[in-house]
Amino acid sequence: MRIPIAFAVVLAAGSVAAQPAEKRVFYLPRPAQPAPWQAPMKPLVRLADLQAKHFGEPNWTEVVIADRNSFVEVIQAMPGSKVRRHLHPDSPHWWVVQKGRIRFEIEYPEGKFQTIEARKGSYVYAAERHLHSLEVIGTEPAIRMDVTLRDASPVYESPLEGYPKGGAIEFLPVTLDTGLNPLDVPSPGGKPDRIHVNIEDLEAAHKGQASWSEPSMRKNRVRGNFIYGYAKSNPNRPGDRGHLHADFAEFWTVLRGKLRWDIEGAPGGPFIAEEGDIVYAPPMHFHHIEFVGDGGSCRLTSSTYPSANHFYDPPH
Repeated sequence: MRIPIAFAVVLAAGSVAAQPAEKRVFYLPRPAQPAPWQAPMKPLVRLADLQAKHFGEPNWTEVVIADRNSFVEVIQAMPGSKVRRHLHPDSPHWWVVQKGRIRFEIEYPEGKFQTIEARKGSYVYAAERHLHSLEVIGTEPAIRMDVTLRDASPVYESPLEGYPKGGAIEFLPVTLDTGLNPLDVPSPGGKPDRIHVNIEDLEAAHKGQASWSEPSMRKNRVRGNFIYGYAKSNPNRPGDRGHLHADFAEFWTVLRGKLRWDIEGAPGGPFIAEEGDIVYAPPMHFHHIEFVGDGGSCRLTSSTYPSANHFYDPPH
């Protein structure tokens, strides 16, 4: 009997889920000297350095990651600045507010919009195929980390003004699917996707815990975790290089406190990153992270593989 493809996929997924995870030793071919960082990527981008570089500029944008998977900008905008409603047909779009206040409008799967007033330490997420917009509110400039997939194309509700007919850009009318991607990774337990949370909310939810971790998002092309702890939470493992990823980079932003990164081949490393800083490890580079300082620290991890595999040194 021929099994329908969709049913076969369900059977395969169920059989895989039923099997216990097994760690085995393999051999990864990689350059003896992993490739250096390619511009604009750097091991560490300090938010304070970006602010100093653009001192006196009311609005500025700095591209900090543009690799084969991700595109990340740090953007400062003055109160009243807006980004019109648009969607990305095949890319998630998410932000971390690093300073100030931003009002987001994000479309729900059923077509309604949720208004979110985000502040420093907020994580905001808009799924692919869903309209979203933002406006800087309050009395001070807002700084945000703005993340999509590489080469993500925005699609607008209407043509933008200022583009003359016959120019280099034309606004082509198109029809496309919107709403939930039927093949996307579902949230655990069928829960609705969390599209906004602030670090203060997370700290309150985990009050009394010395260390904790929970996912920010798991979708077809995005994976993230909030990881919180104290210096006393660091495991004592002499010689531990951490792990690497073979096919994709990993990057982080610090939401609370300070953390120490030791990234293989990173110039100037190991180094300590603080709130608002962005850290980047290319593929094939081991990286090891520790909490430092007297208070709690939190990092938001990010990559583009929801079931990202981690490559560790074999146990001795």
